[in-house]
Amino acid sequence: MTEAISEIDIAVSADQAWELLGGFDNLSLWIPMIAQSVLQNGGRVRSLTTADGSHIVERLLTFNEEQRTYTYAYVEGPDPVQDYRGKVAVTAVSDNQCRASWSSQFNPIGLSAAEAGERYRSAYASALLHAKNLLEHKA
Repeated sequence: MTEAISEIDIAVSADQAWELLGGFDNLSLWIPMIAQSVLQNGGRVRSLTTADGSHIVERLLTFNEEQRTYTYAYVEGPDPVQDYRGKVAVTAVSDNQCRASWSSQFNPIGLSAAEAGERYRSAYASALLHAKNLLEHKA
């Protein structure tokens, strides 16, 4: 299993960050490459369309509002992975600061573990930085 994780400190409350990052259907609000997100199957499946027209399907596995975390599985799409499990979490650092993290475990297909891990870490870092900028400029 390959692991990838990225985290960033954000100068807003954990509740404010979770409002954006915690919505299973909110990826299009904080990840520029996601053009559209549509919930299906009672909100447990999200169907994503990327800016380049790719289609991704992910299934919600767990959701914990109190702990500000959710996990999900990659069901189908263009990424060369199998057994992908991702996690988004927001943790309070203080009243006006939090740490957002995005992590995953997966088996890469056709890529080395190092290359696949770096690809995901980089994508997570870029998305979290964009979320940080949105949240801190809104505050």
